[in-house]
Amino acid sequence: QDHTAPAEPPATGLKAELQRFLYDEATAVLHLRSYLFDRQNQRPPSLAAAVTGGWVGLQTGWFYDTLQLGAVGYTTQPVWAPQGRDTTSDGTSLLKPGGYGYFTLGQAYASARWNRQTATVFRQIVDELEVNPRDNREIPQTFEAYALRGALGPVNYFAGYVAAIKPRDYSAFINMGEAAGAPNVNKGMALFSAKYGSMNDLQVRASTYYVPDILWSSYADVGGTIKVNGDLRVQLAGQFAVQGSNGMNLLTGQPFSTFWGGFRADAFWGPMAFRVSYTQIGSAAAWRNPYGIFIGYNKMQSLDFNRAGEMAVTAGASYDFKGAGLPGVIFLATATYGGNSVNPQTHTSLSNNWEYDLELAIRGDAMPNAPGWLKPFNLRNRVAFVDQYLNDTVTSYTEYRVQLNYELTWKGPRLRQASAH
Repeated sequence: QDHTAPAEPPATGLKAELQRFLYDEATAVLHLRSYLFDRQNQRPPSLAAAVTGGWVGLQTGWFYDTLQLGAVGYTTQPVWAPQGRDTTSDGTSLLKPGGYGYFTLGQAYASARWNRQTATVFRQIVDELEVNPRDNREIPQTFEAYALRGALGPVNYFAGYVAAIKPRDYSAFINMGEAAGAPNVNKGMALFSAKYGSMNDLQVRASTYYVPDILWSSYADVGGTIKVNGDLRVQLAGQFAVQGSNGMNLLTGQPFSTFWGGFRADAFWGPMAFRVSYTQIGSAAAWRNPYGIFIGYNKMQSLDFNRAGEMAVTAGASYDFKGAGLPGVIFLATATYGGNSVNPQTHTSLSNNWEYDLELAIRGDAMPNAPGWLKPFNLRNRVAFVDQYLNDTVTSYTEYRVQLNYELTWKGPRLRQASAH
């Protein structure tokens, strides 16, 4: 005979909803990040700084399963910020000019949801292909947006108006026209994206944005995985995009347009991975990516390889040391060549560039036997060697980046129970 008591139904009413909203289903995040950037130029000044900081975030549960609030505050503070003739922190995108740190309320949002659709307003993260957090310094980009996200059948979509952006080295938000490089123009952005599937099988993604009188851009990619046998997987992907001026052409004062296309192949064999990729930029104009990190297949640590006319190829490999009994330790190496670039106004040749990247990453979440406190640990040690050849001369620089991340998360008791099951 079963004498166990029946499970109590969840409490209802305003008091119970407030408890779920403010405590039972709330979350808090403390993300600590330290960053060293050091670009040793052939001619001074070199660009270098070390900073520490990160962000703290709070998010409520869903009030009556409909309303949610959240906020995230960010800070970057100098540990080493030289301001000399030979070395300066200006240009590292880690601090404000002069080596000053700052605090900023990067996110402050309200969300309402209904039937798999969620509307979010005010300051938030937007990560929609060409419009993204550009999270490769101390603080990511965030956006002031009024957006609808959701799913229509198997397709996830984003549709919204983006009014402003907080660049990664700004404490304030600026409008999308100014962010593109038109300082005396106040414009917002219409943005739409759609995504289907995953790279584990078949993935199709597309996005388009329109900033009146400034810039429009449309992007699409398709990719998927072929399982050759139990040990070998091959991933193939292709991308194509077009962009140009519109309306009154306030960005450059004259109309322009360009394109970019690319192909990538990855092979995964046990703990090893190999990559080759190719991209081509239209010769009429360089590709502009003012609203996020460039997502071309040949975007490397230091160079984007997206100048007008540029043809770029990459070969790379990585090794996961779990194959040698050291899970969580990963080594990557790539070499990229970019040539045929031109100045679109004068049609004169630009430098032919080589970039060689090395990275050693240590990830606690990939260590199955690591204690719980070590799981949020993530350390990336990176170096890029860049050689630029033009008219029988070479200009070189070396760029070091070290990024340490550690994140602590608190979840309300109901969320903890749900994750335990």
